[in-house]
Amino acid sequence: MLLSPEEMPAMAPKNQPKSSLASRAWQMIRHNPGMIHSVLREEYRRRCGISLDRRYRPGLSGPPVSLSLNLTRRCNLKCRMCEQHRHQSRASKTLSWYDPARELPLAAWQDLLDQVAYFRPRLYLTGGEPLLYPRFPELIREAKKRKFLLHLQTNGTLLDRAADLLVAAEVEMVTVSLDGPEDIHDRVRGLKGAFRRSQEGIAALVAARGNRAAPLVLINCVISKANIPILEQMAPLALEMGADILQVQHTIFNSQDNVAHHNRWLSREFAQSHGLDLITPSIPPGEFYESEITRKDLPRLRAGLEEVRRRAQGRLRLQFLPNLPAALLESYYLDLNHPFPQVCQDFWKGCRVMPDGTVSPCLHLVAGNITERPFREIWNGSQMQRFRRLISRRLLPGCARCCSRSFT
Repeated sequence: MLLSPEEMPAMAPKNQPKSSLASRAWQMIRHNPGMIHSVLREEYRRRCGISLDRRYRPGLSGPPVSLSLNLTRRCNLKCRMCEQHRHQSRASKTLSWYDPARELPLAAWQDLLDQVAYFRPRLYLTGGEPLLYPRFPELIREAKKRKFLLHLQTNGTLLDRAADLLVAAEVEMVTVSLDGPEDIHDRVRGLKGAFRRSQEGIAALVAARGNRAAPLVLINCVISKANIPILEQMAPLALEMGADILQVQHTIFNSQDNVAHHNRWLSREFAQSHGLDLITPSIPPGEFYESEITRKDLPRLRAGLEEVRRRAQGRLRLQFLPNLPAALLESYYLDLNHPFPQVCQDFWKGCRVMPDGTVSPCLHLVAGNITERPFREIWNGSQMQRFRRLISRRLLPGCARCCSRSFT
C-alpha cells in the first residue's frame, strides 16, 4: 500500500518541508482524490473485509485491491536470490509465461484494464524487468487514462530512459532494487556496472520529478549474507540518492528438504483429487534460493538493522518486509519449521497475471487465463475458490518464507 489511512490526516503540508514524504503524498492526494478511495478500500479489506469473506463466504472474495502484472519474465540481470534465472532454460520448456513469444500484446492488457476499471485496483507492474516489455510506455498511458494507481518495480538499470514518462504520467510509486554500495550490489546482481546504471536511473527520475509530488521513490534492499556487513550504509545511501522510502526486505528462501516435502504434499495426485490446476512440480528443482545466513551472522544482522533504524530516524521513512521483531530473526533464518501463524490473506487481496495471461496466485497453481475468460470469472471461479479453501485450512510447506504470509 502506498500510504496508510492513519497517515493521511496528519499530512498538513504547512508543517512539512516541501521535499518531505508527507508533503509529496498530500500533493498526490489533492491532485487525485480517487487515491483516497483506493487506499481506504485496501485498508478496509485488510482490517475486516477479508475476515468477513473467509467466515461467511468460504472460497469467495470481494474484488481484489491490487493486481500484480508480470509484463515479462525477461531480465537483464541474474540476481543471486532470484528464482526465475537459476534454471531459466528448464523453466521455459514447462512454463508458458517464460516464453517471450507468448507475452501479451498491448490490446490484451488494455482489455484487462477495462474489465477491472470499475473497482480500480492498484496495479503493481513487475517482471522480470518490466521496462523490457516493448509496449511499456503505451501501457502506462492506457492505465493512467483509466485513473489507476501505479506502482512500478524495477532493477533501475533502464530507468533513465523511462524517467520522463513516469513523471509525466504521474505514476505514484517506483521501487528500485538496491543491495548496497557498488561492489556489493554488482556482485549480488550478477553484472558489473549494475549499480552505476541503477544510480543513474534514480538520479534521472529524481531530476525529472523536481518539486512535483510523484512518483515516490522507494529503494528496496534484500538482506543477504553479502550485504549484512554494510546494512548500516543503506539509509545514507538512500538519502544521497533522493529516495523517499527505504524498505529492508528479509530474504525469501527455502531448502532442498522443505521443497521436497512441499512437492510430495502438493503433488500431481493431490491436485487431481482436489480439482486443482497445478503445474508440477510446484517448486521445480533449483527454482528457489537457499539462504547462506548462519547463526554467526545473526548478531551482525541485528546490529545492522538497529543502525539502519537509527540513521533513518527523522530523515527517511523506513519499513521492513516482513516486519519482524529482533526476537524472531533466529527463527526466521534458521528454522523453516518454526510455527509462525498459519495465515495468508493474499488470495483475497489480489492476484498475479503472468506475461502470457495466466493467472497464477503462487506455487504454480493456475486459476485461468485472461485471454480465455473474463477476469471476474477467474477471480471467483472454481479454481480460486478451491485455492482459498485450501489455504484457509493451513499453509503449504512452500509458503515457509513467502513475504505475503503472516509472521507475527
